[in-house]
Amino acid sequence: MSRGGAPDPQSALVVVPRALLGSSVAILLVAALLHSQGLHASGPEVVSWMAVGLAVVAPLVATIVRGSGLVAPQPPSRDEAAADLFARLQKTIVFFGLLESAVIFCAVALLASPPGWPLLAALLPLAVMALNLPSRPA
Repeated sequence: MSRGGAPDPQSALVVVPRALLGSSVAILLVAALLHSQGLHASGPEVVSWMAVGLAVVAPLVATIVRGSGLVAPQPPSRDEAAADLFARLQKTIVFFGLLESAVIFCAVALLASPPGWPLLAALLPLAVMALNLPSRPA
């Protein structure tokens, strides 16, 4: 199943972060809905604390790994070198992947233990993801 042709890193730079944000929101909404209906395990509360901790720490770790601040500036021009574009794509995927993992852990915590704090904590990495969505090329 190939599309024929080289992959476009500029297109991936726009699509992949949106896909990661969308899947994070979808999974969190399902977990929140199930939690609100009382369909959660009575597991240890420590799972919720760990999820909250990861949701707070993940934006910091992701920002350090990416190395360009909490909200990355847009690239200066469309004539970015291919190597620079590929490196930016890699850093962006890791950044969004770390944040998505924190949201997913919060969703799992909603299903594994009674407290609802992970739902609120997941809003922090989701907000950071939304603030960092790369703009579409003109």
